[in-house]
Amino acid sequence: MSGHFDTFHSLEPQKKQNIIDAALDEFTGKGFRYASTNAIVENAKISKGTLFYYFASKEELFDFLCDYTIEFAKREYLMKFDTGQTRDFLERYRILSKLKAGLLSSEPKIIKFFESFYLPKNAEYFAKYTEAIGEIRESIEKKLYENLDYSLFRDDIAPEKILVYIGWLLECYAKDLTDTFKKEGGSTGFLQNMADEGFDKFYELLDHMRKMFYKKLL
Repeated sequence: MSGHFDTFHSLEPQKKQNIIDAALDEFTGKGFRYASTNAIVENAKISKGTLFYYFASKEELFDFLCDYTIEFAKREYLMKFDTGQTRDFLERYRILSKLKAGLLSSEPKIIKFFESFYLPKNAEYFAKYTEAIGEIRESIEKKLYENLDYSLFRDDIAPEKILVYIGWLLECYAKDLTDTFKKEGGSTGFLQNMADEGFDKFYELLDHMRKMFYKKLL
């Protein structure tokens, strides 16, 4: 993360975390346009002068949070997604979803803010981070598809087609989730429900695709 925020990072850890948490909640709940720095300082239990000592404007604070959550995603999501333990395509998706479920449970404020990137009300403010987010997604996809064991797939459909069909189903599932998330306005209750259910519906989808596209176990 940029050295521009070194002064803020030198703060006492708990005070720094209080500011980050309050800002994450405010921007996630209201979006950039309607987020209030008055609410942030009240919830962080600091003065407005203190906030603007570290961040020259609301936009600078917002930019810090975007950088902060993107770096978190690289460190805790991308780098910790280890595919070396399996060459099974669907199992890799299961590992990835369990990693995300764990982060949603342990770091809900960060994940909720990151997910709010996709809400229409925030689109114009997150536009300059599209490339950085795209790079993370491309790196994840590369890990998913690298060095797969095609012998696990059924023999009567070309493996390349199986991957296409699985991709279509996963895209439909992801679109359905995204549409529901947008319809509920980025509801924290929706994300919490995802964490509480442990991604059971997604794991069920993976199991059904295994029955459709993989060889039967003897």
